[in-house]
Amino acid sequence: MSVYLRAFELDDYKKSAFWRNNIDVKKNLGGNNHFVSSEREKKWIENSIFNDKNDIKLAICKKENDEYIGNVNLTNINWINRNAEFSIFIGETNDWGKGYATTATMLMLTFGFYQQNLHKIYLTVLENNITAMHIYTKLGFVKEGILRDEIYKNGEYNNMVLMSILKNEFSVK
Repeated sequence: MSVYLRAFELDDYKKSAFWRNNIDVKKNLGGNNHFVSSEREKKWIENSIFNDKNDIKLAICKKENDEYIGNVNLTNINWINRNAEFSIFIGETNDWGKGYATTATMLMLTFGFYQQNLHKIYLTVLENNITAMHIYTKLGFVKEGILRDEIYKNGEYNNMVLMSILKNEFSVK
């Protein structure tokens, strides 16, 4: 495998803050556009490290050189219903299209289903993010529905696609 997942380190905020302010990275993410200060990102990383009761937030790193290239998360974990929300981004734009997101998604699904005993993992993705939807479909996610005009971004309202995968639908490839 080309990437591995690891816990965040405090200094990761330096790269992560840059990515969160990069227009090319932000345009495909489901969140609203806003500016992120280094201090705000540092606090986010600290919270990810020390307040992880219902969230698992990890760094994506390349095996060849241990370079930190993105984030992958299971958040809003419901331990009774055994479900969680998935999100991912590759912040290093030079590493887009190399299969890193697919591998990191596989690793996180494997961890969520087989180490945390989750039953369902769901996500929302911008309807026009065809690349991400292709990855999710290839890995077994199914479309549950459309959240119409869910997010205002880039001067217009955008639909979000709700997708999910159940543990019995997932197979390590």
